[in-house]
Amino acid sequence: MTYNTYASLLLQGLLGDYLRHTICPKHPHNGSPLAVPEPLELTQTVVVRGVWVLEKDEQGIVTVVKLQMRIALARCPVCKRRFRILPADILPYKHYSLAVIEHSVHLYNQGYLSLRAVVWDGFYGEYAPSHTTLHAWSEGLGAYWSGRCFGEVAYALPASRIVAELEIRIPEIAPLHSIPVLVNPQRCRSLQRRERLEACRRFEKICMMISWCFCELNRLIVSWGTSFGFGFRTGITSTPFERINSADMIPCAKPMRKEAAACPIRGRSPPGDLK
Repeated sequence: MTYNTYASLLLQGLLGDYLRHTICPKHPHNGSPLAVPEPLELTQTVVVRGVWVLEKDEQGIVTVVKLQMRIALARCPVCKRRFRILPADILPYKHYSLAVIEHSVHLYNQGYLSLRAVVWDGFYGEYAPSHTTLHAWSEGLGAYWSGRCFGEVAYALPASRIVAELEIRIPEIAPLHSIPVLVNPQRCRSLQRRERLEACRRFEKICMMISWCFCELNRLIVSWGTSFGFGFRTGITSTPFERINSADMIPCAKPMRKEAAACPIRGRSPPGDLK
């Protein structure tokens, strides 16, 4: 289900049918069909959450609009914890829907648009994402799909598990994980940034090759019934265990944060230069 059908299902009382096989993410379960824990139960409590979704106006222009959604809460019958039940196109800890994230990441992965050009020319309206948000999405999605633990969020399925599950259900998808991708070298100043951009683009190519969008992939993961879908972290400020040298360590075994190298300043042309 998406946000378009979520409200109607909630009003009709049919939202609980989607929780028949969804178990508590904090309950230890190894996937065995024996002794399966009880599924989550839908409660009568709702919370209001703002979300920015992608829509087209009467002229067919892509616009980002803000909606106020009523989100239902589910309760675990064992541990009594409560969780928010989100539509498949809205991720936890994300204000923007998956359609907005996919549209911006797709434009940026083409290689000829900068961060600012994507958000300025690819969206209309006052709620368009900023270029720093798009940078954080590419960083977090790339770190998540490359298997980095610092790119994961709570209750989300790790990328390695998704790859294994997809290869079991769709054997022809196995070669897609090693497909070569090209990244504009002017977009990255470090090897770590380039690796995350390559992983971000590879994730998009896999979804396109199997005729899925980000929302459809998340819907498939949720249908497995053992997780709340995939999710990636944004706002990654450092990657302390990526290629750390002993010279970069202080006595307390914590990585030292070096000041980023400044860009070379281009001065005026030499007096004898006529160009």
